Amino acid sequence: MKLINTLFFAISLILLSACQEPIVDNFENNPQCQFFNSRTTKPDYPNKDTIKVMTFNIRFGIGSQILWFADACSDRTIYTNDEIFGALDAIVKVLEAEQPDIVFLQEVDSKSKRTGYIDELQYLLDKSYFKYSLYGSQWSSQFIASDGLGRMNVGNAILSRWPIKNPGFIILPERGDIDYLTSIFYDRENIIYGDVQMPDGTYFRAINTHISAFSTDGTKKVQVQIYYDLLKEFKSKSIQFVTGGDFNLLPPNSDSSDYCDEDMCSSEHYHRINDTPFHKDGSNYLPEMSWLQPLFDDFNCSMDLNKYFLNQSSYFTHTTLPKSFWDRTLDYLFASSPWIENSHQALQKYRNESDHAPVTAKWVRSK
Repeated sequence: MKLINTLFFAISLILLSACQEPIVDNFENNPQCQFFNSRTTKPDYPNKDTIKVMTFNIRFGIGSQILWFADACSDRTIYTNDEIFGALDAIVKVLEAEQPDIVFLQEVDSKSKRTGYIDELQYLLDKSYFKYSLYGSQWSSQFIASDGLGRMNVGNAILSRWPIKNPGFIILPERGDIDYLTSIFYDRENIIYGDVQMPDGTYFRAINTHISAFSTDGTKKVQVQIYYDLLKEFKSKSIQFVTGGDFNLLPPNSDSSDYCDEDMCSSEHYHRINDTPFHKDGSNYLPEMSWLQPLFDDFNCSMDLNKYFLNQSSYFTHTTLPKSFWDRTLDYLFASSPWIENSHQALQKYRNESDHAPVTAKWVRSK
């Protein structure tokens, strides 16, 4: 096995030297966002003061009932075009039914081998009522040998009814608990943002992020701190903003904190004497329970923590296995000013569209 891994690494290095483009983009030399516009004709949308915002991790367009080798006890890595188009059409139906004005999407594939080289963002734009989008890749490689993944490009996106300008792109620190070779080909989480330009000449800033899922070394805490500092900077400059994403962290003081039993596969076991690791990566949230507290303290979350504590299950937005219902909250919306009271919704009825439920809330921008 070591010989095979060495050969894969050698082949990768040969390809790296032969390609005109880097085989892996670490984003450090030229971090940037890409603008996407719908290719279908749509009318301009009028001015609006009450903005409906959604955050939605779409699981790279495979729905929730198709298994994935990295998080759902499967060996599948490549999916058919029919499977992808079917899942993307289901996401379009969610957008059409809920009618958000701004959407923060996570895990959007862009011409990756695993999803049939489909440009998922362009497809969603063309099929939905949205005209404008901003995309920032978090994992871009011409070739990944592991598990036949091949070409990979996946990232975060912002969908908007109105034009987006002045893009920003921040690469977050990578995990420090993985080996050097894996880290070369591993994803790099990010924060992307842009100014949504309203017809009346005003603007507000839309910010999207996705925090590392499986780190066990405190990487998530560092990433959240960078995100917090950015919001603090915008607030100090009196910039109106709405923001959201998949934080892979539970609300502070949640009743449940360890999901190793819920997430483990039939061949795995944890919490036994001499188990190494003792916890499944990404499933034990107890050491991380307070890491989101500063965001709740200093910014406006659409989810009221006091109401969450009264009925936690109604706010759940994620589960790992297809036949399970939602069992934890990982997805949030924040803003520079308060949300409309009781407008927060964890849309749990959309169980088949992704392993994350979309979250929506209404926000009134000031002029």
